[in-house]
Amino acid sequence: MLDVRAFDVDRASDAEWDELHELQFSVYRLEFPERPALTRQETISALRAPQVQAGEQLVWTAYRDGRLVARAIVNLPADGNRHLAVVRIQVRPEVRRQGIGTEFLRTVEAMLRDRGRTQVEGWNLTLGGPGERWAQRLGFRFVHTTVLQILELGDVDRGRWEVAVPSGYRLVRWIGAAPDDLVEAFAKARAAIGDAPLGESELGAVEWTADRVRRVEASYRERDIEHRTVVAVDPGGEVVGLTQMEVRPLMRERLRQGDTAVLAAHRGHRLGLAMKAAMLRWFTADRVDAAQVWTATGAGNTHMIEVNHRLGFSTERAFSVVSRSL
Repeated sequence: MLDVRAFDVDRASDAEWDELHELQFSVYRLEFPERPALTRQETISALRAPQVQAGEQLVWTAYRDGRLVARAIVNLPADGNRHLAVVRIQVRPEVRRQGIGTEFLRTVEAMLRDRGRTQVEGWNLTLGGPGERWAQRLGFRFVHTTVLQILELGDVDRGRWEVAVPSGYRLVRWIGAAPDDLVEAFAKARAAIGDAPLGESELGAVEWTADRVRRVEASYRERDIEHRTVVAVDPGGEVVGLTQMEVRPLMRERLRQGDTAVLAAHRGHRLGLAMKAAMLRWFTADRVDAAQVWTATGAGNTHMIEVNHRLGFSTERAFSVVSRSL
């Protein structure tokens, strides 16, 4: 029987972090043999500065005979997605196929039911890989595909980023909080990300308001995440497009491209390309230590995948999303 414990990312000891990193290192080495080895700083940064918009993060560890054998990261989305939990379980490679993941998942699901969640999804499972097959055996159904794209800043031709702003539009940028005179218009434009294809995932579009924008901004500040935004403004002063990028503490060499969206009435002018190019020029000029930019995109969003390719990103891996009722 597993000994399941909550992992406190703010109070964990060095020994606990060492133990957790050793597990995650072994999993990463197996699943991503083509990538550089996972560092201890990356392990800590990913948990201490999680994706803000994914909601509350819970971390549980599972021990057997006093040894750490698995860990689970759970995100509890809010603002219209309070029925959903997103779960990722990692089991130490040498003890797989012993029922550990299945027992751990059942324990986690019981705790999620107590929190009122009715649907569970697994994201970032290698498409067609053992994790996806394991989930399907447990009754999860395949609902969506995403791709990981990476931009190697040391190799890219930065001339790709010299993209003119379409006539009639201007770009505005900020770090952290949106200007007071734009926050309402920015909140309206954020709703456009709901047009991005999510297949049959239960993760629904949220209602963006100025209040929600401010709450999300506060969460970034609390986690010491540097979050930047570039928006496109039309002649009438309305925000009609946006792109966002962040850098997390302890992982300064890796930038993360966030949401990019353009309102439907303004698509077809290459605003997305212009905004993302401007963001890359701006962020990399300030962050000369950055080595990569990572981004995840829905596989059905072929337009954005192609935009990223034009900027120098390469598609590294496809992932599946699976879903099951609780």
